[in-house]
Amino acid sequence: MKDKVAIVTGANTGIGFELARGLLERGATVVLGCRDLKKGEAARAQLVLETGNENAVLMQVDLANLARLRNFVTKFEARFSRLDLLVHNAGVWPRTRRKTEDGFELTFGVNHLGPFFLTHALRPLLELSAPSRVVVLTSSMHFEAGVDFDDLQFKVRRFHGGTAYGQSKLCNVLFTLGLARRLEGRGVTVNAVHPGVVATELSREAPENARNPRGKLTPKEGAEGPLHLATSPDLASGQYFEGTRQKSPSPGGLDVATQDRLWATSLALLKLPPEA
Repeated sequence: MKDKVAIVTGANTGIGFELARGLLERGATVVLGCRDLKKGEAARAQLVLETGNENAVLMQVDLANLARLRNFVTKFEARFSRLDLLVHNAGVWPRTRRKTEDGFELTFGVNHLGPFFLTHALRPLLELSAPSRVVVLTSSMHFEAGVDFDDLQFKVRRFHGGTAYGQSKLCNVLFTLGLARRLEGRGVTVNAVHPGVVATELSREAPENARNPRGKLTPKEGAEGPLHLATSPDLASGQYFEGTRQKSPSPGGLDVATQDRLWATSLALLKLPPEA
């Protein structure tokens, strides 16, 4: 990974921290995309100390704020001329319905719309830097989920944290496969991975029994799958993995019509130009 530039969102803790560590150990320059800069700076200092790689760069990435995302892209492109790896790791699982700064339901906004917007903005640089990669962290919960296009943001139906999270993780799979089709032949590999059931801060709002780390993977173990997709040679694009093993995603995730409907809906919600 020497001379490679990577972005890892949510890199100050959990899987993102361990993934950043693995990339730094392999010689990459890693942009730690963190919402909380104080926590991000502490993580950066620890990563530099433990890996000996000083090319850990802290930048603010707030997936709940489109203005801050635009600002991040502007600053990133002013500093770096290439992007070899974009890892969408950051996510939320709130128990109550809340909103992003732009008025989107928080789970859908942070877990899907934020990564969609960020990828859309960085896509030209990813193509220019080919061969490059996009890695999207999802969940096996997408197998039990559906996408309610009539009420994506729980404005009508009763909000349930697990249902909202599952829908967002199915959106991750749909986005991954839709993006892979759109980038076919352009040298950008796009894959999704369920890292396993990992003891991270994602479950901080869950009941106490669900926060118990017993029986769960450690963040370092959870980072093995994403690190595999980020660094292994000759990976095909448009695949779903559980850990380091490639598997078929849910039938709903494979549905091209649903992929395209979500894509068009996301462009409209984000007020981005429709595809030609």
